Amino acid sequence: MEKLSIIIPAYNEEKTVRKLVEKVIAVSFPFITSKEIIIINDASRDKTGEIINNLASTYNFVFAYSNKKNLGKSQSVREGILKSTGDVVIIQDADFEYEPAEIADLLTLMNSKNLDVVYGNRFGKNNKVIYIKNYIGNKVLSLLSNFFTYPRIKVWIPDMEVCYKLVKGNIVREIAAKIVSKSRFGLEPEITAKLSRYKSAGKHLKFGIVPISYYPRTLAEGKHLHAFRDGIQALKEILKFNLGSNR
Repeated sequence: MEKLSIIIPAYNEEKTVRKLVEKVIAVSFPFITSKEIIIINDASRDKTGEIINNLASTYNFVFAYSNKKNLGKSQSVREGILKSTGDVVIIQDADFEYEPAEIADLLTLMNSKNLDVVYGNRFGKNNKVIYIKNYIGNKVLSLLSNFFTYPRIKVWIPDMEVCYKLVKGNIVREIAAKIVSKSRFGLEPEITAKLSRYKSAGKHLKFGIVPISYYPRTLAEGKHLHAFRDGIQALKEILKFNLGSNR
């Protein structure tokens, strides 16, 4: 575990993306000798593209790409993962809801336990709740997801919808090539289902969980999630990718 790839999907994030990337750059990650930051601008209508291009011209380990049309978060993350070259890969939102310094905790657990996958857990700390519908929805979706994934991996994933999923690079790139979800938040149930089904040398992957901080933003501040609509879609995708033949 030497190189870390950080995938940042961005849609209309001109207010936060520069500071977020600079915050990631400032972190010294344990067990990591080099890093690459891959930013995917999902056809933003603001200055996001201009900002990330400037970052890429300033830092030789920052790479900026722009979708010609809006593809949604799932497909943007897929493209970012496929462009990655790191030994380990993690997804980072382009706002301040997650604390990049805590990626170190996921890396530490992965290294100490020789794990393949480490999920963050926003329910593991006393984090602020702004929208109770989102909180309950995430709990319910995680519960339903675990009905399928726990029998395979024997690890309970308390926060399936979390952004911070640290995965070994060769594994997540293989899985990303097969990601088909085009909904805004379909990536989380799809990648969780596919990680739980994935086998290496005939064995399921080894999972770990790390409590993380979470600083939720409001819809007025640019939050893209809508509890009911996105929750129903996520429910459909939990069933589709756990019960269907798409692996």
